[in-house]
Amino acid sequence: MVSKESLIEQLSKMIAEGRFPEQSRLPPERQLAEELDTTRANLRQALAVLEAEGKIWRHVGRGTFVGHPPADDHPRLSFLTKSTNPMEIMETRLIVEPRLAGLAALRATGADVANMYRCIEKSETAPDIRTYEAWDATLHRTIAEAAHNNLLLSVFTAINALREDKLWGRLKKVAVTPERKIEYSKQHSACVEAIESRDVANAERTMAKHLEEVKAHLFSAAAYVEAL
Repeated sequence: MVSKESLIEQLSKMIAEGRFPEQSRLPPERQLAEELDTTRANLRQALAVLEAEGKIWRHVGRGTFVGHPPADDHPRLSFLTKSTNPMEIMETRLIVEPRLAGLAALRATGADVANMYRCIEKSETAPDIRTYEAWDATLHRTIAEAAHNNLLLSVFTAINALREDKLWGRLKKVAVTPERKIEYSKQHSACVEAIESRDVANAERTMAKHLEEVKAHLFSAAAYVEAL
């Protein structure tokens, strides 16, 4: 059985060498897992890392695709990347994601909630920051998908794509400490528990509290100066 790092390298090489061209759809998970001699669970973990790195993207109901979402999926994304900044992105997340969490509390299926808990578990046992960030991002996307609102999911996806700027990576490297990862996990769990309990107000409140804390850590003077 191949290791996770080897699996990520294999998939990255297949994409880089054109085995899967830009915007092509990846084979079904079962087929890809058999070809790479791995389990579907390991494959999903590797795909989550590649998604966090911007090498693949997912479209609900259609599958997983190579590269970035096309322009039609992110109106004026190229322009926005150049004209916005991390503070504006966090302010927008604070508007959109708490409401998505509230809608998820209304509409999430049992499978949705199970996937959320799985993401939390994987992030808590992540061996490195890259894997942690991948599962953290996957959790937030899983909550967004559980709202079952395709338009809001497109907005979430566009916002998330803007976080691929190099400055984000430097900020997170400084701001995400082991102690904060533990605190974030508690906040994630509180939000998912509220979703599972169908507590709309609490789901929105806990997500907002989490993002406010992330924002404060990202933009604390010491973290910002050190990251630049």
